[in-house]
Amino acid sequence: MSRVVLQPADTKLVRHLAEVARSGELFAPGSHLLVAVSGGPDSVALLASLGELIPSWNLRLSVLHINHGLRGEESDEDERFVAGLCNQLGITFRCERIDLKETAGGCSRGASLQERAREARYEVLAKIGRELEVDKVVLGHTADDQAETLLMWMLRGAGMAGLAGIPPTREGFFIRPLLDVARADIMDYLEARGLTYRTDSSNAKPLYVRNRVRRELLPLLKRYNPAIVTVLTRQADILREEDLCLNQWVSEQLARVSRREGAAVLVDRAGLLALPLAVQRRLVRALLRQTGGLVKGPTFQAVASVLNLASQGQSGSRVAVRGASVERAYGWIRFSPSDERSSGRRNFAVGGDPSVRLALSLPSLLRWPLTGHVIRATQGGPPATDSAPIKTGQAATFDADLVTLPLLVRSWTAGDWFCPVGLGGRKKKLQDYFSDIKLARHERAKVPLLVAPEGIMWIGGYRADHRFLARVGTTRTVTVELLDGGSQDNPSGEGGTG
Repeated sequence: MSRVVLQPADTKLVRHLAEVARSGELFAPGSHLLVAVSGGPDSVALLASLGELIPSWNLRLSVLHINHGLRGEESDEDERFVAGLCNQLGITFRCERIDLKETAGGCSRGASLQERAREARYEVLAKIGRELEVDKVVLGHTADDQAETLLMWMLRGAGMAGLAGIPPTREGFFIRPLLDVARADIMDYLEARGLTYRTDSSNAKPLYVRNRVRRELLPLLKRYNPAIVTVLTRQADILREEDLCLNQWVSEQLARVSRREGAAVLVDRAGLLALPLAVQRRLVRALLRQTGGLVKGPTFQAVASVLNLASQGQSGSRVAVRGASVERAYGWIRFSPSDERSSGRRNFAVGGDPSVRLALSLPSLLRWPLTGHVIRATQGGPPATDSAPIKTGQAATFDADLVTLPLLVRSWTAGDWFCPVGLGGRKKKLQDYFSDIKLARHERAKVPLLVAPEGIMWIGGYRADHRFLARVGTTRTVTVELLDGGSQDNPSGEGGTG
């Protein structure tokens, strides 16, 4: 098959991607990008338009196609189509097959087939992306996907976080540069470039809610407002910014009305109930995620049950929420990990499943269950001009404007990398770093990592990432400290000079 070289064209789509590269907000010139290509129109247009930028922006592209095998020969035809397209464009192709029966155990309870497939895709994309050491994984979600997602969340009665829709970035690693591009522009580009694509027959089935929204509800709304896709995309952007603002306010209120007591958090009942209801809900939601170790949730009903306990419950009454237990104790509301989760924590420390992900609010105290250490996170203004920013292994001060929320504290996974202080900005795999400092394999999973959507900020007890440190001109700071919580499994502190 002869190779096709797409010459740069002055199309709306290519101009948009060039602007994205020029701004550096999602990816920068010279980046190595892993492009997820299903074979559908959105991903084909994404790949081809990025391919047009290769000469001028010095991009390096790799393609990953994921074959779920759910549509038999049609799925295999998709795989062959994407392989052929990559061969024509001279772009590295890789395919991974997923058996959803095997992955079902690691997915959310009660997840639909589509949800399980989505979670499995992200796991594979993250794994291959880190294996190839790419800068970003690029996804082809469009403005129409955003509009459909908002409508689906509206139908479910979601709050602001759900109505904020699909974010442009996820964990700082996955990016969606077409999120404000309408599907009509995608189709115009494909026609102008003479590009073919695959059609997923499952997209026509009314079995899935998204399909019904796409084929029935969205066309109906366009009769009332032809620009509904643009309107909903703008609404998502507005609500996303307001959601971040409210989360920041909740963090401040949480610090004011709560205190730590071991692994539990005690909240002043009167202080909680004096807050606006919207802030009460967000505060309770944050505490349940933190103490319950939840990545998703909790449900609206779970939050409502906690607030009912706070306002109506008697001292000593208790409610159980997934992963957490909440008790009314006179003038306090006590949030603590459930007995089941506490037992799981003990298993982690003696060699059980080491994977832990905890949300870190600002400011807060967070107990790291694998060692018993406490991580203290505080906010401040500019660093003192007469002292260097803190960047030891036990503490680090970062520029708050270089990272976005939410922050996570998690254990390391294969493929993790950071830019250690002292290496002149060079990337280093965490596995290699641990080997260099001679940290035993069984100890590595216990080390807490502070992670922002933009990347790993700090290897707790060892070293910070220089990209996010406070520096001259920093106006807002986040300082994290690793405090001895009384555990015997303390990190050695090697590498504590930065």
